[in-house]
Amino acid sequence: MASDGLLANLNESQHAAVSSFADTLAILAGPGSGKTHTLTSRTAWLLSQGLQPWNVIVATFTVKAAREMKERIGRLLDNGLESKLILGTFHSIARRYLARYGYLIDIQKDFGIADSADSLAIIKRIVKREKYTIDPKVARSRISGLKSRKGGENAAPFQKPLKKTIEMQELDGCYEQYEEALKRSNLLDYDDLLLRCVDLLRQYPSCVSNVEAVLIDEFQDTNLVQFDLMRLFAAQRKRITIVGDPDQSIYGFRAAEVMNYKRMLHQYPDTVTIALEENYRSSGAILLSALSVIKQDSSRVDKSLQATHTVGTRPVLRKLANAHQEAEWIITEIQRCKGMTGHLLDLNDFAILLRSSSLSRLIESALGKSGIAYRMVGGLRFYDRLEVKIVLDYLRVISQPDNNDALARILNVPSRRIGDATIKVLLDEAEQSKITLWALIGGEQKMKFKPSTHAKNGLGEIVNIVHTARKQVADPDRKIDTVGLIKFVLKRIGFEKFLEDHHGDVAKGRWANVEELITQASDFQSMITTGYEEESLPEVEGLQQNLESDSLTRFLANVALASEVKNDKDEGAQTPQVTISTIHAAKGLEWPVVFIPGAYQGSIPHSRAEDENEERRLLYVAMTRAKALLYMSCPLKNSQQEQSTLSPFLSAPSLLRSLEQKGPTLRSLELQTIALILRRPLPSFLSISQASLLLKSEEDDIFTLNGENKAFNNDSQWQNRSGSPSFNMGQRPAQRQKKDFMRSACDEVNMTQANRYLTTMDRPASFTVAQAQFVTARSLPVGAEQPSRPSKDRAKIEHLAKQKIAAEGQGTLLNFLGKPGVAHQKRSRSEMELVENFRDPKRIAALKDINIPQPVTSRTETVGILPVLANHRLGSGQIMSRPRPQVMSDTESKSYVFLSSSPVRCKAAPEPEPALPPVALTTQPAILPLIRPSTSMHSTTTSTHTTTTAPQTGNSKRTLGVKRSINSGWQSKKGQGFVPPTIRKPK
Repeated sequence: MASDGLLANLNESQHAAVSSFADTLAILAGPGSGKTHTLTSRTAWLLSQGLQPWNVIVATFTVKAAREMKERIGRLLDNGLESKLILGTFHSIARRYLARYGYLIDIQKDFGIADSADSLAIIKRIVKREKYTIDPKVARSRISGLKSRKGGENAAPFQKPLKKTIEMQELDGCYEQYEEALKRSNLLDYDDLLLRCVDLLRQYPSCVSNVEAVLIDEFQDTNLVQFDLMRLFAAQRKRITIVGDPDQSIYGFRAAEVMNYKRMLHQYPDTVTIALEENYRSSGAILLSALSVIKQDSSRVDKSLQATHTVGTRPVLRKLANAHQEAEWIITEIQRCKGMTGHLLDLNDFAILLRSSSLSRLIESALGKSGIAYRMVGGLRFYDRLEVKIVLDYLRVISQPDNNDALARILNVPSRRIGDATIKVLLDEAEQSKITLWALIGGEQKMKFKPSTHAKNGLGEIVNIVHTARKQVADPDRKIDTVGLIKFVLKRIGFEKFLEDHHGDVAKGRWANVEELITQASDFQSMITTGYEEESLPEVEGLQQNLESDSLTRFLANVALASEVKNDKDEGAQTPQVTISTIHAAKGLEWPVVFIPGAYQGSIPHSRAEDENEERRLLYVAMTRAKALLYMSCPLKNSQQEQSTLSPFLSAPSLLRSLEQKGPTLRSLELQTIALILRRPLPSFLSISQASLLLKSEEDDIFTLNGENKAFNNDSQWQNRSGSPSFNMGQRPAQRQKKDFMRSACDEVNMTQANRYLTTMDRPASFTVAQAQFVTARSLPVGAEQPSRPSKDRAKIEHLAKQKIAAEGQGTLLNFLGKPGVAHQKRSRSEMELVENFRDPKRIAALKDINIPQPVTSRTETVGILPVLANHRLGSGQIMSRPRPQVMSDTESKSYVFLSSSPVRCKAAPEPEPALPPVALTTQPAILPLIRPSTSMHSTTTSTHTTTTAPQTGNSKRTLGVKRSINSGWQSKKGQGFVPPTIRKPK
């Protein structure tokens, strides 16, 4: 492909980065700025300039990223040269060089790779044998961290001060024995792959003398060893391109060095830096809040982000009473977002990102209770499943019998009557004799331990299986591939029957995983045959390469280095699922809606964190995973019921002004914004109506804003269809109804233009969006169909009806009482025609299919009001009447009434007065007990505490400090004029 074609779909910054002729180039790519697209285009452009693919090294951090880049480069070039690139993770590239040239530094051919489980098992045996007090996991972490920070120097990994603590002495002893155990088994751990490769290239730089260009992805995650490896790869030409973002450096616990960018500028002062600042992922409001967080770090490299999307809804920072309520709030918001957006969002669009996995317990419980499906990211890998690991251990022993831990795990699987105690004694004897377990049980050295007859027979059986398999692999005439070897092992050990006998109901699922392993081995073999998984290195004059490793060794190395394994069961799941992930595992991913719970001191930043700036970068990464909606929450009490305070990263007043206190109102404007950001079609009216039918509330008003346990604004839950019926159940607040009717009346004029918007991304930097039209579902009754092209007269009548409803809205109190109001006494001619249409039964019959509210003739026919609740409203044949005064006894007249008591209705029911015409329907009728009679009033004589006035009622009411009397009121002073109340002196 021509170089001009490679630059076609790039914005200005990407174009400059891809086509730069600088030898050392630093591309600072913010989140969502097209980092991977830029790096793949840069690689393809270099190849189009004449560089040979086998002279170009491209290093990534995950197998998934490496495969994605290779596929993209293949689509750009379309000539198959991508398979010739030295492309992969740092560890896989280092293994490739060690496999070819490792003999130069005394590394045996076909060495094995000790995974994390192998390393931990070796250290556990050392700690137990030497009776160390150090935790094996701590020892393994310390050894790995110090290896990563020491670089390729040959010095001992631990410094030797004058006085050593007991812990340091134990670490020294553990490290020495650990290295000896790896060497005996011909194993290298993950850190050794990089360290020994650095040793190789320092001693023999000619191994990479052919390399013309080095490209590094996710440069902010490199440690010191990887930085040295990059420099050694590029030692000949010094042509380096790095892509990364220091603001997203969050792997300090893996020894990642955020300062490597400044080290590069120091090592290569002619480095050209280009920043990619156009964000194609998140809305403007999300980016603004994320930048407000990251800019609090004054030591960062100054750069910004520019949104290509609209501003969108502001992020939410919600305060909840406790962690339990926080989990419930997340569930209600997920349900509300789904319901109010129709089919625009499904569960796959939601992610809950946690600072630590321990926060997931309450959230998982709440999801389970609500019946929402979810998946955990970063859980058990496919290759770590029990049945898969057993088969892999057999393959590892066949490939490398000196692997003590793999051999020990399969000695008694299936059962050969070799007990755990016997296996432990054999391992200890082998390590004390400085030999491998295979050499001990294979008869190379006489065994001091005398196993039982059954155990001895079992050892002979496993030796026979391994010898037979190794002969088949080595025999050129009947050499079998990896798939044939797996099937041979499964048949010899009767593995399917073993699973059925020991795992019962789940045996089929476990056997399916074994079959999946066979499929993966077959696919890998096919890629080797076609040259897609090419691992050869170009010949270098004066250096001899080892022969190419067999397919079994390469398959096992690929498995050991696979940091991310695709789980087809999850990826292809037909049921949408909410994603729960730690923030670290979510890096590089994105979702339309993101929740970040636990935004309090001790969680973000974590209580055990040593670098506060890295914790701030962690929150920045989490916020920039969101596309359209971002929710953050802070429980006032954590899961341990301890008081918590808001994270200092979110406490700045300037940031709080850009955050909402509760979830956004998801109406037509918000839905248009979300649809444009996600480039999805707007939902239909019917889908929104159906999806929102069972929502508890259409607003985020179930929990209080200040974190109190009591819910607020319960009256606004006008569509609550659960629980006991309330007075305003099914009704809409007056102001909300007026606003919605006005909006729907306006939108319905352009109903035929709804959903007419286009999005073009042929050129990401300059895409255009036509304005969308949208009509809220509230403009139509629930379940109503959208009318198709109404006739002229029909549309006119409907439009007038909408205008009338929008103009009247809630109406006035006089209207409610059945009296004409000033604002509604005059009607236009069009309105009069509309009223006549409604009064004429024939016209009504002709317009049945038009969505116009019909007149209400009785209280039981009220739209949205259940018949059982009809008595709560003012009937058509009733009017409000003033209760008649009742004569009270002396005892009742001297009683006290508490001011805090609620009013009590009169005992005597009011007499009905002549019926008036039916009252017009209103959405929020007045409550009768709260309307005071206009002419019923009296004065009171008070005690020494309080003086007050109150309306006269039929019953006396007790009020604190108030003594009321009918006789001393207005009736007793009739004709005497007004007498002011007096205060009596206490006797």
